[in-house]
Amino acid sequence: MTTYQLTHEGYVIKDGDTKVPTAKVPDIEVHPETLAYEAWLEAGGVPLPAELPPIAERRAAVWERIKAERDRRAALGVKVGAHWFHSDQKSRTQQLGLVLLGQSIPAELKWKTLTFTPPPVFVTMTPALAVGIVQSTAASDTAIFTVAEVHRMTMEVSTAPQDYDFSTGWPVSIEEEANEAGIQFDASVL
Repeated sequence: MTTYQLTHEGYVIKDGDTKVPTAKVPDIEVHPETLAYEAWLEAGGVPLPAELPPIAERRAAVWERIKAERDRRAALGVKVGAHWFHSDQKSRTQQLGLVLLGQSIPAELKWKTLTFTPPPVFVTMTPALAVGIVQSTAASDTAIFTVAEVHRMTMEVSTAPQDYDFSTGWPVSIEEEANEAGIQFDASVL
């Protein structure tokens, strides 16, 4: 009896030793083994599941996804009072510059916020507001990085790290606040 086993590399393994391509390329004749595999599937054949990569590779892959979510959230902005402010790298540099200016910040300097109703919202920048943004950014980074590390530690003790759900526990972002207000969040505003 013929058996096929799935892989993670774009082919199946027939009878434990033959690699059978599963991808079709336009203008290239389909391999006869691929046609046989497709006929086997149409006849009700069910391939064996793919073997899992080593656990260290699965953990490393999930850790990369957790770090990507951490970095995405760090750039979603910080809330100071009633307003959200940009927290991407360029904005952080500008905000540190404002703190360094201190009392020399130009009078009536208008600063664009991320606040979404009604867009755009500008506020008057003050030395206290500049310091507040930098402090909120530091606090936000600490909270986000802490959640990421808790997720990493929890995922690493899991016997199935590829199934670990790291979508919960993060600090509230402008994305969640917008969604809760019934507003479709648009990341392009960042």
